[in-house]
Amino acid sequence: MWKAIADDISIAQNKRFVIEQTEQLSGGDINDCYSVSDGQTTYFVKINEKQRLNNFQSEANSLEHLAVCNHFIVPKVVTVGNTISHSYLVLEYLDMHTSKPQITDQQWHSFGVALANLHNDNQQAEFGWGDDNYIGLTVQTNKWQHNWSVFFAEQRLGYQLQLLRENDMFDGSISAITDKCQQLLCHHHPTPSLVHGDLWQGNVAFVNNLPCIYDPACYYADREVDIAMSELFGRFPANFYQGYQQTLPLAKGYEQRKKIYNGYHILNHANLFAGIYVDQAQSFIHDLQNL
Repeated sequence: MWKAIADDISIAQNKRFVIEQTEQLSGGDINDCYSVSDGQTTYFVKINEKQRLNNFQSEANSLEHLAVCNHFIVPKVVTVGNTISHSYLVLEYLDMHTSKPQITDQQWHSFGVALANLHNDNQQAEFGWGDDNYIGLTVQTNKWQHNWSVFFAEQRLGYQLQLLRENDMFDGSISAITDKCQQLLCHHHPTPSLVHGDLWQGNVAFVNNLPCIYDPACYYADREVDIAMSELFGRFPANFYQGYQQTLPLAKGYEQRKKIYNGYHILNHANLFAGIYVDQAQSFIHDLQNL
C-alpha cells in the first residue's frame, strides 16, 4: 500500500518520493491517519476502505474551495487515490496547535474575523453545492435551491429523518417536521455563504499563529449553521464570537434558528452512532414541534 501511495505522491509532486518513515497519528474517528516522510518532506495521509474514495474526493473538493478564498490556512491537497484494498487522501503536513493553553485570546478573535470574512465572500445565488458530499460518513445532499427554508427542511432535516426511519429509530411524520421547519424559517432570508459545514473544535487549529480549518463538509448555506455548530459540542472561546460579531453581526432570531440548525447534526449522530444520540434526536424532534 505505502509503495503505491509514495508513487502517487511522486507523480503529483513531479519529484521522486520514497517513504522512509511512517507514524500513525491520533485523533481520527473515521479514518486511520499517518504522517509519512522521506527524511526531508512530510505529508499527512488519511486511509480508509476502498469504497470510501468518493468521501476523500469530496473532502478534497471542499478543501480546495476553502483554500481559494484565502481567509484561512487550509491543508493543500496533494493527491487522492486508491490501492487494491484502500482509498487515501494525501495532504500537506502542517504543524498545528489545537490545545487551548497554546492559543491566545487574540488568535481566537482573529479566527472569528476570518470566519466572518469567509461568510461575507458571497459567490452564489442559491443554496447547495455542485455535488452531494458527506457529513462524517453520511451522504449530504446538495441540490441547488433558491429557498433556504425549503433547502434546510428537505435536504438536511428531511433526509436525516428518512435515514432514522430506515434505521428503525423514527416512526413519526417526516412531512409534519419539515413543514414545521419551513414555517419557522420562512421569514428568514439569508444570503448564501460558503460554510465549513462541520465546524467544531476538533476541526480547527492554528498554524504559525494563523487560523486553520480542515475536515470540511462545505456547501452554500445560511452562515449561521457554522456558528450554531460551534456551540453544539462545547462553545468556542468568547473571543471567537466577539471577533465574528464585530465583523458580521448575527441577525435577530439566531438563538431559535441555532436549535433548528443543530438538530441536523444531532440527527446525523443518531444515524451514525445510535446510543444516547437517539434520545437526543427524539428530544430535538419534540422540541422543534413545540417551538
